[in-house]
Amino acid sequence: MGDNKRWSAADFAALLWVALHLYTSVSAFGYGLYQTYTTRFWILLGVWLVGLLVLNVRLVSGGAGLLRFVKWYWVFSAAMAAAVILAAELDLIHDVNGILVFGVLCSFLTPLNQLLAFTWLLFKRMAGLPGMSRYGVGCGAALFVCLLHFLYFAWLHHRAKER
Repeated sequence: MGDNKRWSAADFAALLWVALHLYTSVSAFGYGLYQTYTTRFWILLGVWLVGLLVLNVRLVSGGAGLLRFVKWYWVFSAAMAAAVILAAELDLIHDVNGILVFGVLCSFLTPLNQLLAFTWLLFKRMAGLPGMSRYGVGCGAALFVCLLHFLYFAWLHHRAKER
């Protein structure tokens, strides 16, 4: 994954987080359809979030190649969040079609489903916002988190190239 042929601890941490991410993303999507989040799911989502934070700290020492990949992952995630917001604003999705299926499959690769679950907890349970405004605010919060991660990893990548 990095610039050299040997895998570092950061590479293994990233790979483990990817496996956890895919599992929690599919779970968050399934629970999010009917907003039937369980205690077991919240624990899993908490582990995912702690793993993300640990990975963010651990990747400080990552190689330039790994950081370049992670940087572009967050660009893709931000673009997907922006596409969801745009599709909702333009009312593009009326029923199940190819665009929707492609978008759902791509959403499994991004943290959008997990972040929407967190925003559901924050904005529904704590603030009592109604459904559509909660979804728009949730997608906006997910876009913001993705952009912050992109800026952080772009800075780390730039710093790693200078070493």
